[in-house]
Amino acid sequence: MLARPPANAIRTTVGIEPERRAQLFRLMVGLLPLHTVALHWWISWKPWLLLLGVVLVWQAAEGIRNRIWPWHPAVSAAAAGFLIAALASWSGNAPERFLRLFLALVVGTGLLLATARELRSVGAVDATLRVAFRSAAALAVCAFLVSLLAAGTFGEEAITWANDLPGVERLTKVAYQSEGFVAITNWHEDPGYAAAWMNLWAFLALVASRRGLGFKRPLLDGAVVGGLWLGVILTLSRTGLLGMVATVLAFAWRERRTIGAATRLLLVAAAATLVLLAVVWALDPEGVGNDLTAAIGFRFTQGLSLGPGEGDLGGDGGEIDYRGVVWPRYVEAFRQNPLRGIGLGTGWASGMQEPHNLVLELLGEMGIVGFTGFAVLMITVLRHASNPLGRSALVVALSAAMTQTVLFEATWWFAAGLALAPDPQVPSDVFQAGAGSEAS
Repeated sequence: MLARPPANAIRTTVGIEPERRAQLFRLMVGLLPLHTVALHWWISWKPWLLLLGVVLVWQAAEGIRNRIWPWHPAVSAAAAGFLIAALASWSGNAPERFLRLFLALVVGTGLLLATARELRSVGAVDATLRVAFRSAAALAVCAFLVSLLAAGTFGEEAITWANDLPGVERLTKVAYQSEGFVAITNWHEDPGYAAAWMNLWAFLALVASRRGLGFKRPLLDGAVVGGLWLGVILTLSRTGLLGMVATVLAFAWRERRTIGAATRLLLVAAAATLVLLAVVWALDPEGVGNDLTAAIGFRFTQGLSLGPGEGDLGGDGGEIDYRGVVWPRYVEAFRQNPLRGIGLGTGWASGMQEPHNLVLELLGEMGIVGFTGFAVLMITVLRHASNPLGRSALVVALSAAMTQTVLFEATWWFAAGLALAPDPQVPSDVFQAGAGSEAS
């Protein structure tokens, strides 16, 4: 039986093997937003997913050698409870879809536990932030180039050519097809989730800049965030715009004691966004690719309307992915099956789109059992969250929960793991006993 060491056993991870594992973990973090490049074999085997598997096996092996449970005990128990609650929703319908979504929950749980474990070492949070900043810079450069692509700067053929690159899911997506708009997806295959990743990485980039972990030049650091926000705007996603607001508010609250310097950085980022948007607009040829003026104007005039959505096929007989259409269906699914829901994945299999809402996904497909399991997991994470950076990142990641089904996306799982990391301002010997089993 694995023994649990005392709370004062928490020490800095040392040795060659843990350092190599930490390097592999940081590489995984840098690749977390990259979803559009993957090997497709039953599921999408993304680069970060493969690295996560190696990190988890490595952590498990270390735990066996040291006869300890290598992951956060309370969160491990709560996550196991949530997975059992998800299994309880099994209805016998759509077994393949059920297994894929359940596997996504297992992967998210693994990311949560692996992140919390690796960030226990002194200096690990800053090292991870440094990697996230450089990943954000690469993501921002790609966002600018893909924005030019979607605008038709390189010609109509270039859009098709780029989306047909071997191993690439897509870089752009035709959204609101009756209107003919082209949304960028950048490192993701879905515009809304692409925006969610760029917002989370923008927040981490802002924090990294303030900690001196970026390029250490305010104009360059601001340009990185500006490039990400350009991408968010051109996903044509209201969820993305909401996330931008959450990013600014979370960062301003976190830096409230040095609000002057934080405000200057935000202003530089906003100015960079406007400059990059002006460049794309100036290079937007008429009648080719996306019409930025019309697309952005349509998105803002749509306001808080629950339709049309990204699946609007212009009346050609396809499923209309309006939230105003989909949400009532999931409410009805919960009313008919309040305890266990209609079953994880049953909505898609029966012709419904996902609900674009975390609460409706939990209640409609997993019922009160699944909702309770998730609530217990979330409360457990918050109870043990010791890192203000991670708590703020959770706010940014979950800002999409009202309009996106974030349950199967790695954004909030990673942010939750970051929240469980020690606060770098607090000495390691005063960490709570709940992390004791994570010592090396």
